[in-house]
Formats: sequence, structure tokens, C-alpha cells
Amino acid sequence: MTATAAPAAPVAYTPRRPHLTALGVVSLFIAILALPMLSGRWLASPDGDQYSSGYAVKEWAANEYHRTGHFPLWNPMIMGGLPYIDVVTHGDVLYPTSFLREVMPPYQAMNIAFVLHYILAGFLTYLFLRRLGASWIGAVTGGVAYQLSGILISYVHPGHDGKLFVSTMLPLAFLALLAALRDKRAWGYPLLAVAVALCLLSPHVQTTYYLLIAAALFALYLTFGEPSPEPRRSRLIRLGVVFAAVIVGFGIAMPQILPFIQYIPHSPRAGGYSVGFAGSTSYGIPWNHIPEFIIAGFTGDAETYWASNPLKLHSEYLGLPVLALAILGFGDKRRRLVWWLAGIGTLFLLIALGGSTPFYHLWWAVMPMVKKTRAPGMVFFIVAFCTAIFAAFGVARIERGEAAAARHARVWLIAAGVIALFGLIGVWGQLAQSVAPAERLSRAIARGPFIRVSSVLGALALAAIAALVWGRLKGRVPVLLFALGLPLLVGVDLWRNGQHFWEYSPAPDKGLYRTDPLVARLQAAPKPFRVLNLDVYPQNVLMEFGVSQVLGYQGSELRYYDELLGGRPGTSPGPQFLFTSTRLWDLLAARYVVIADTANIPGYHRVMGPIANAAGSRGYLYEADTTPPYVRVVPAAVKLPADSLGPPTLADPRMPGYDRVVLLPQNTPINPAPLRGTLAPSASHGKVTTWDAGRMTIVLEPPPQDSSYVLISENWYLDWRVSVDGRPGQVLRGDHALLTIPVAPGARQLELSYHSNAIARGFTICLLSLVIALAGFIVPPVVERRRRRA
Repeated sequence: MTATAAPAAPVAYTPRRPHLTALGVVSLFIAILALPMLSGRWLASPDGDQYSSGYAVKEWAANEYHRTGHFPLWNPMIMGGLPYIDVVTHGDVLYPTSFLREVMPPYQAMNIAFVLHYILAGFLTYLFLRRLGASWIGAVTGGVAYQLSGILISYVHPGHDGKLFVSTMLPLAFLALLAALRDKRAWGYPLLAVAVALCLLSPHVQTTYYLLIAAALFALYLTFGEPSPEPRRSRLIRLGVVFAAVIVGFGIAMPQILPFIQYIPHSPRAGGYSVGFAGSTSYGIPWNHIPEFIIAGFTGDAETYWASNPLKLHSEYLGLPVLALAILGFGDKRRRLVWWLAGIGTLFLLIALGGSTPFYHLWWAVMPMVKKTRAPGMVFFIVAFCTAIFAAFGVARIERGEAAAARHARVWLIAAGVIALFGLIGVWGQLAQSVAPAERLSRAIARGPFIRVSSVLGALALAAIAALVWGRLKGRVPVLLFALGLPLLVGVDLWRNGQHFWEYSPAPDKGLYRTDPLVARLQAAPKPFRVLNLDVYPQNVLMEFGVSQVLGYQGSELRYYDELLGGRPGTSPGPQFLFTSTRLWDLLAARYVVIADTANIPGYHRVMGPIANAAGSRGYLYEADTTPPYVRVVPAAVKLPADSLGPPTLADPRMPGYDRVVLLPQNTPINPAPLRGTLAPSASHGKVTTWDAGRMTIVLEPPPQDSSYVLISENWYLDWRVSVDGRPGQVLRGDHALLTIPVAPGARQLELSYHSNAIARGFTICLLSLVIALAGFIVPPVVERRRRRA
């Protein structure tokens, strides 16, 4: 058996500046796709998470930073308020490219982050393949094959930047492992720590989980799979240092990890997915997606999607030429490496298939944390990476002039003809119709002409590759033409599949986030208050204008708030208590309601409308007849025997006013005085004198004469702190989800602030870990240089 460093030394083309030339090749197609950015366009699809949700969060955070000089830790704009960093679903809050949003318009920073990572995905793959022993042409072809693979190039459509960040770190992690374990390069260890840290800061937890498993398998191969004269003890020591490097990477990411761990029990996913195995396997790759591996756009996407999943906004196209090269590369002489990589690719293909195979039952039962995940199809990026590696191996076999390469080229020509013929006579379209669900058969039929054209174009690309390879093997194609033509042909085929996923929108202030009179009216109203926006403005759009909403879009809001509303928004049956009675509107300080049509809303009157907005809808603004208080001084409290009793009690019309009694959980660390007689509202009232994200000042006028509870229409979380007349007070969870402060008679002023000890501890660990990582880059070269001088 031969080692990974063992490829022979064939006559192979290498340009004068190999790395710079490779960077140019892998940048070419991304630069073409990014051209609309030069005219101020925004890379965001209306179908994507960034369009009406992610951008609003990032713009709001940037505005907060510019206004206050520090990053917000609390987001009061949606879902009653929630931690900003802890939830991870606010996106790349601590990822390095997020700081671009502080020095340029956030949408431009988002554009740059996508472009930069696509280029890096290709270039880092190239660097890894070169160190693995691939030829220059093979490494460049592999880099293009990975960066433009369907799963990666389509990340922009749903706006999944976190997945792209992790996918970009996969070749970097493999490069670091190769340098550390096989080549004994000390810089490989801190480089691995950096790769792991960036994955965790992405902060896409699930794809990072998959990447760590793939990296661990590759590390095991490099330690035990490669033949080596070294004693096993030395190899185990290096493997141990690799494990330490991963720990350092976790340490660098602790400002994100520690608050996230603290938040998990308070999130909707605290108990995992209630649907069990079916929920965990949702959005896997069903069998009727498999033809898309070789036929671009076979299943369609968005409104043209006809297959088995509820929806699809991405592609699984691997590229017909890439797969042909990969099959040739499977015959590489480094058999141990080939079988290990094939095993890694096969494992993650089985995971991606989800419930389509029995294997996932074992995976779901054995692997930790898998029961809290869904959408296993996202792991397909590792399959694409392994395929790109094999494609690079295939190119090397062509360059060596192996007889197998000529045989494969002939087969490719025949296969191209068959695939094109089947496309022209409609075989692939009939296949789509035969495997389409009955309710989507009409879409499969409508997709037929596209499938016909796509299959023919893919066959032409394969034929062109075959002709180029054949000409090179016969000496009729110059090496420079082959060196540039092969990756360009591969790129063109993948680009034609990916280019329609790069959907551009106008700059936010000229498009969806254009202001209107209704928004201006809300911005002019004194804060704090909330708006119940009933789908007139999509998702989090109002957040960009600094307007707090009762709802909004979030994947990991506080679960107590969901329970208070009667269900999680966006799921079935949804927030039942919120929509069956206006009582909760008062508790949540919903001063305004925005609705798409006129309505008779008890306790509210129409202020303006209809007002057309940038989303293409029209809205009517209703205001409460009596402004709902953001702060209440409540004279009494009672502990409930079970937390689940709180929401239905608060929504019950028989419940006396919220200014009479506060409902507390059974585990509240105080014992309220027993209730006596009929309760009257307190004569004291709370007035908010200053209000900001994670900070507020409340004055009680007049001061309460008895022990009371200050109930605030802002979500409770354990990192809130309060000072009552300059002395530390208690912060409780009252009325199931809201901030509640017990105060003594005569209390006058409350100062509330949000401070996360978990984030502070995380930054301390981060700094120490960064010092260790930097030492890993700096100290070994210095020691080696001194040793040589000695």
C-alpha cells in the first residue's frame, strides 16, 4: 500500500505562479455571478431567510452599534424580546465577516461574505488537494467542482450563509489535519483550531457537527490507515495534539458556545422534536431526487419543485463531467486513501438520504444530539467534497496517460450520446412523472421540457470533456489548453445549474425596506410599545425601522413566550391564545395592530389606511383606545401548582385584570403573601423614563404603600439584572414569560440591565485560546530557526 504523498511524478503542467493562477480560475465563475453587485444589487431571494428576516436583524444590530457604541446583547424587537447572541439563530453575530457590517451597508457586507466564501471554498480545496498530492490541473478542477457543486452554489437562494461558512471550512480542516498528522507540520494544529472555531462561530451547529465527524474519520485514516515506519506511540501523540487543537477551537468560540448551552433549556428545542424520527428525517434526500445528481434541475425548486419533500430551494447536482472524472479517480493507486474517502462519502450519503434507507434508524438511535436535528440532506456538502477529491484523482490519471483514461473517455462519449438521446425522446421527463407524488404530477409534467434541455446540455458537457481528454491523450491538445479547458468546462456545466439560484433584489432601501406613511407613524410613536403585525409586513421587516413586534420570525425564541401565546408561531395550530382573544394583546403592550383589511377589533380604532407598502400589500393601522401599559404595579402574586396552568389562565376571560395579581411558577424563590379578599389595583403606576435594547429605567409614581410586584411587558431571561433604589433586586418570571420585580413599600426607581455572565466568561476563555493558537503559529518556527542556528 502507498501513502497519500505517493503519487508518481508524471509530466504534469504547473504554471509559473501556481497558487495565483489557481486563485484566478476559482474566482472566475464567482466573479461572473457577482457582477450585479457592482450596480448596487442585493444578493437575496424573496424565498430566502435573509430577505425579510436576516437582513432586518443585521441592520438593526448595526444601527444599535452605531448609536450606542456597543453590540446589543438583547433583542427587544421581535417575539417579546430574546437574547441576541445566545440563540444562534440570529446568524453570524460573532463571525469575522460580521464586523464588515459596522463599516459598510449591511447588505453589501452580506454580498461580500457570500462571494469571499465561495472563492475560499474553491481555493482551500485546491490547497488541500495539492498537499494531498494532486496535480495542479487536478487540484484546480477539484476546487471548481466543490465550490460550484449544486449543494454549495445554491446556498444563496435560501440565504444559508452559515452553511456556506462551514462548508468552506471543510477543506481547511482537512488541509490542517494533513499538515499536522502526515507531514508533521506544527502549523497544522493551530490552523485546525481556527477552522473549528470559525465553524462554531458561523454559527450553524448541525453542519459543524457533521464536519467534525468527517474530520475525525480523516484524522483516524491519517493516524492508522496510512503505512508508516513510525511507532504507533508517536502517531497517537500527534492525534492527541489534534484533539487538543479542537478543544482550543472550541475555546476560541466560547463567547458563542457558553451562552448557547445556557439557553438550550429555555428554547423551543429543549425537549427535541416532538415528532420523533419522522421530524428528524424530514428534508432528507428522497429517492426521487437521485437523478438530479447527474441531471441539473431534475426536481425543480421553489414553485417548480415536484418531488417528495415539502419544499426545495437548493440543488443536489454534482455535475455529469465531475462524476465521470470521479469514477476514473476511484481507480487511483493509493487504495487505502481511496477506500477511506469512499467510506466517508458513502457514510454521509446514507445520512443525507435520511429515512429513505434503514441506516438512519441506526444513526438516529446511536449518535448523540441527532434526535434534536432535522434536514439530514444538508450533509450532502461532504459528499460533494469527496466527489471533488476523486475528480482530482481522475485528472491525475489522465495526465499520467494511463490506459484506463482512454477507455473511460470512450465510455464517456457513449454515455453522453445515450443520455442526450434519452433526453431528446423524453425518457428523463417520463421518469420524473413516474416518481412524482400524485398531487404534484402536473408540476413534473410541466418540468419535462426543462429536463430535456438540461440532460442534453449535461451530455454535451460530458462529450466535450471526453473529446478534450481524448485529444490530450493522443497528443493533439496542447497542455495549456488542457490545463485551462478542463476546469473551465467543468465550471461551465456547474455554473449553468447554479446561476439561477443567484437571485438579486434591489438595495433594501429601494426595495422591501422602503419606508411608507404607516411605518413613519409607528416610528414617531413614543417607545416602548409593540405592534401586532398580521402579515402586512413580512416577518422582521419592521425591525429595521426600530419598531417592536408582538410576533416576527425567529427559529429559537424563548419557549415560555410561545407557551404564553398558546403555541409556536409558524407551526400548527399556532398561537391560539393570541388570536382567540384580545386580552393577551393588552398584557403584551400591543398598542397598534396592522391588518390587511378593515375589521371591527374590540378596544381598537382605525387610525390610517389603506397604505400600500414595498412588500406589495396594503395595510390598515389600528390603535388601542386606551394605551396598554408596558409596566404595571401589581399588589399581589400567587404560585401556580404547575407551570402549564399559566397560559390558559391568563387567556381566560374570567381572569381579573393583569394589574390585580401576578402568576408565578412553583419554583419561584419567594413566597408571596396569601391572597385576602377582593384585590384592587395598586394606586402606584410605572413610568418608563429610558428604554433601550437590554436597558430600561422605570419610575414608580406614587411609590407603592405595600409590597408589590412590577410586571413588565418584556420577556424574562436569567441574565436580566435589576437595581431597586440603588440596591440589587430580584428578577422573577411572572405571568409565565414576563419580567417581574418584587419591590418593597416606598420603592421609587428600578434600573434594569441585561448582562450575560456566560458571554463574559466566554470572551475570557476565547482570549486565552487565541493566545495558545497564536503561539502555535509563532513558537515552533522560532524554535526551529534557533535549532538550525545552533
